[in-house]
Amino acid sequence: MFTAGSLAMLSNLLLLVTDPRHDTAGCALAAGVDPGHTSQANYLPLSHPAYRLCIDAYVGPWKLLGSPLVATAAVLVLGVVVHLLFPTWKRYRTRTVPLDEAELIAWLSTLAARCGLPRTPAFVVDQAAPFSANAVAFGRSGWYTIRLDLGLVTLYRTDRQAFEATLLHEYAHLRNRDVDLTYLTLALWRVFLVCVVVPFVVVVGWRLVPAVLTPAFPSPPPAPLVRDLGLAAAMVVLMHLTTAELLRAREIHADLGAVAHGADPGYWARARDRRAPVRRRGPVAATDRAVRALLRTHPSWEARVAALADAAAPVAVRPQQLVLTGISVVVLGYLLTFTHGLNTYLPVWLGGPGVWPAAVLAAAVAADAVRRSVLHAPSGTVPPSGLRAGLWFGAGNLLGELVCNQFLGLDWVPRFPEVLLLLLPVLVPAAVLWWTAGCSALCAGLGPGLRRAAAGTAVVSVAAAAFAWWYGWWQASGTTLAAGMPYSSTTALSFLNAGFEPSEQLVPSTTSYVLADLTLVVVLLALFRWTVWLTVALWLVPLAIRLLTGLQRRTGGVLPGLLCGAAVGTVTILLTHRAQVWIWRDEQPLVPALTVYTGWLFALLLCGSVLAAAAGALLGRGGGASAAVGAGTATAVGLVVLLAVNATDGCVPALRTVRASCAFPAGNGLQLLGLYLPQFLALAGMVSLVAALPFAVAGRLRRRSPTAAGRRAPVPKRRTLRLTCVAFCCIALLGVGVLGYAAPGDSGSGPGGPDPHEFVTALQRRPVDRLTAGLQVWAWAYFGGRTIMQQYEQGLAAAVESVGANGTVDAAALRRACTSLLVVAGRADAYFPVPVASEQTAWAAALADTRARARHCLAAPLPAGPAEIERFFTALDPQPDPVAGIIHRLLALSRPAQQLMLP
Repeated sequence: MFTAGSLAMLSNLLLLVTDPRHDTAGCALAAGVDPGHTSQANYLPLSHPAYRLCIDAYVGPWKLLGSPLVATAAVLVLGVVVHLLFPTWKRYRTRTVPLDEAELIAWLSTLAARCGLPRTPAFVVDQAAPFSANAVAFGRSGWYTIRLDLGLVTLYRTDRQAFEATLLHEYAHLRNRDVDLTYLTLALWRVFLVCVVVPFVVVVGWRLVPAVLTPAFPSPPPAPLVRDLGLAAAMVVLMHLTTAELLRAREIHADLGAVAHGADPGYWARARDRRAPVRRRGPVAATDRAVRALLRTHPSWEARVAALADAAAPVAVRPQQLVLTGISVVVLGYLLTFTHGLNTYLPVWLGGPGVWPAAVLAAAVAADAVRRSVLHAPSGTVPPSGLRAGLWFGAGNLLGELVCNQFLGLDWVPRFPEVLLLLLPVLVPAAVLWWTAGCSALCAGLGPGLRRAAAGTAVVSVAAAAFAWWYGWWQASGTTLAAGMPYSSTTALSFLNAGFEPSEQLVPSTTSYVLADLTLVVVLLALFRWTVWLTVALWLVPLAIRLLTGLQRRTGGVLPGLLCGAAVGTVTILLTHRAQVWIWRDEQPLVPALTVYTGWLFALLLCGSVLAAAAGALLGRGGGASAAVGAGTATAVGLVVLLAVNATDGCVPALRTVRASCAFPAGNGLQLLGLYLPQFLALAGMVSLVAALPFAVAGRLRRRSPTAAGRRAPVPKRRTLRLTCVAFCCIALLGVGVLGYAAPGDSGSGPGGPDPHEFVTALQRRPVDRLTAGLQVWAWAYFGGRTIMQQYEQGLAAAVESVGANGTVDAAALRRACTSLLVVAGRADAYFPVPVASEQTAWAAALADTRARARHCLAAPLPAGPAEIERFFTALDPQPDPVAGIIHRLLALSRPAQQLMLP
């Protein structure tokens, strides 16, 4: 968090120095970015290769990315230096003297050896604290010092148990190696506050004043500046709360370590009773105590005594930890994703610079904490389901979204009902942790060892991939949907029909609009092709763990999965017969009928997986693994039936769709599956888990019955049959994953249809006002478009000048001119498209025609005779010149922007 915050804030600060002319914003305008809105339509154009070339030419990677990285490294180095100087400052800020009592030093050395410390620390006495009995461990690795209050030294003879408990607590800090981490965290936090946050707030406030008082170009809009200030304030609060939570956790673990090495547990109870204040009653007093508990760096004595009495305290998942982790994960992803330079120079396939770091942090902290709490749950109790932990973590994700305000864009308030989508940041992370807890409960049957460790690693890794899908999708499309994306069923139907001939397109109707809306939702959710393997892993991992455990524990997912899969297979046969009626008896057009058929098959498979997940969660008593097993089993059975039906197309007259007769091998099945299988697999895993959450709550309530808590699950009967079914589902899911990932095409549109990413971008792009369009055109011309058009006109002029006064053609000059035109056309293709769609269409047509003529010029014999020369040059340079018309219209459009830009 320190690194991400420093990098993001220092990047914004250094841009004022490294990019004083705002060339970064100019290149974004040339790419077609609308500064008046924030959506995916603004970010996908920035992945155009021309944007990076523009940044390299006018800003440079060193200024955009190198200088913030160096500045961030300098801040970290300064934090380390402060950390190294911290022991010296702590030693000399108080009146400390070395401990000189030989008997006490010998006793302390013996106690250190009993605790297993490799080296006895140095001891100093704080003479300014004669009435307190505290101790503090500080220093660096290998050179630790424990400062004893003078009042504590007297306890060595008056209350040996209290003295021993206090020293064992400090020794536990040294054993846990948390002293260096604590002081390094404090040093980084203070350096970050002074060297990064304060300058950032000053600069943003300085820019905000004219934006509010005298708003004028090129002043930024005030809304994002206000949110930047709010984000800085939220980060200060977040980092303080996170630091305080870490410090409280280290104290709890030190208490546990002290008791484990012989400290008297009654010492903490007696200390609590001595220090117990008189509690005020009422909601105001309770709120005050809760706020103070969050802000304090040491836990209360009540919390410390409760932790010692709780056997699950070492692995307990605390709500504060999950909420703070959820906020930190979202803020981290936001800061890294929108840091200048990172989103320009990192590979596009990462889905955003902050996606995977945020996902790894969520998995390493939240998912692993849930896994450990399940594995180490006390015997005789119901292990955690992960639902409560997931909802706390999801609440933190929601608070992080409110802090970052990605869904507001340049608006001040959210829109309704789109704001209801903010429930997703709560539900989706909760579903992931619920699945993690369910799989961890299955891992408990493996017993300690390598197999359990490998299974746990697989579970946490899949959870990280699930978080990566969620954070990547939310940043790419979710925030835009929550902000209010322009949408219509007609636009969705046009996407579905794209690439098909008019006779093969769906006609407007209720069914076609439903299918088009479903296609749009699927395309928005299935943006990343690798999520095919995520879905397979979500279903396959619990099945594989069941195989490893030898079905020693029951799960409620296999039976409902088989039943739902059989139901899906039966309905698939009925639906295929209905398609046969449409195509062969009613003689409906083949392509529209197959489109409707595949659309219903997609909906059928998705409903089957969701119902199986819900039934698995209910029968599995709220287990996330049972829901995943049910969805995977139902999908495997349904797809096997579907593949068999489509592969034998034509063999059964009542089920034929495309083939009129039976023929092997039949590729029709794979072709039909390729139309929707990748998209189905890209979203079915997470959708089924999220949809099953309400049923998980109901199943969890069943498990809280008195007889269910301490009862050992019986060994399932018909073990061989169950093993066979589970192995079949595993093999089928692996095959489905291979088919889904290898299937051609990324969208449900027809051959030659638009790429789904381009379609989503076009759908989210809003109409821009005339001034913004003029700024985009001006930037497009300034950063390279004007030069390309000038070179184009110069090439045409050189071609015309190759004809001499006597009517002869200079062959060398003409070929040079045609070669120059081909080079210019290549540069135009590599540059940004014209921001105005109509002018881009005309420009692309002119370039295509010129390219064809130039190639003909280089390959064909030279024109001979006045008539042939006139025809050749009329085709090469038609009149009126279309490019001259484009230039004229673009100049007229950019004239208001030029008047605004020029003094």
